[in-house]
Amino acid sequence: MYIFKENEKAKILEGRTITYVANKIGITTPFLTSVLNGKRTCSKLVAYCIVKCLCQNAEIEDYFELKGE
Repeated sequence: MYIFKENEKAKILEGRTITYVANKIGITTPFLTSVLNGKRTCSKLVAYCIVKCLCQNAEIEDYFELKGE
């Protein structure tokens, strides 16, 4: 499971709303909010979708830390 690096939230959104991002990748707004606030972990697939939706050149490791296995 992956946990979002707290200090990266403003950089990853770049002016986009959480609702816009959630709708674009097909997850709920409350779930994305919890992930971006570091309160909830997500799967590698969700982490990948979040990162690639917002920055094509970024890698998961730029914004997420692996937590457990």
